[in-house]
Amino acid sequence: MKRLPLVLLVLMLGALGLSAQSLADAARKAQAEKKNEPRIHVYTNDDIAPAPASAPEPKSADATAGGEANGSEAAANPEGSAKAEGKEEAKGDTKGKKDDSKKEDAAAQKDALKKQIAEQQKAIADQERELNLMEREHQIKVAEYYADAGTQLRTSGQWFDDEKKYQSDLDAKKKALDDAKAKLDDLNEKARKAGA
Repeated sequence: MKRLPLVLLVLMLGALGLSAQSLADAARKAQAEKKNEPRIHVYTNDDIAPAPASAPEPKSADATAGGEANGSEAAANPEGSAKAEGKEEAKGDTKGKKDDSKKEDAAAQKDALKKQIAEQQKAIADQERELNLMEREHQIKVAEYYADAGTQLRTSGQWFDDEKKYQSDLDAKKKALDDAKAKLDDLNEKARKAGA
């Protein structure tokens, strides 16, 4: 009779050992299957090239006919055709410069937003670090205060004043952190709208 619980315990441990081995085998099998699966690429906005700002305008039949006429005039008057080509190139250059300046402005705005977001994230991380440090220091002070009964009797009034000051400082830091996070959300929304 005394051996019956011992035998049951040994049987249960043996069953657990077998199930652990089968669990390990199942994990190896799942990992091997995962390696054999084809990788799926998720496309993001960064992978897709932006559409051109303006598409070239198709030439009308009048412009084509005029171009042929200009070609016959060009043979007769090379200076006139050179001036006409120069004017067309100048118009194309100004359009190209305007498009380039718009692209540069948009890129500069995106870079500025990214920089502001990075600075805001750094500021939030600093504030969180300060808050954590402040809370850990307070926990140490609380542990020291309650560990010594004599200190509790001698400085109880000062302790409660310090606690009130700590609580107000803590609330101020938490509010500043919440404001910084709200500002980061606003910057992220602006960046999303700008396509950054």
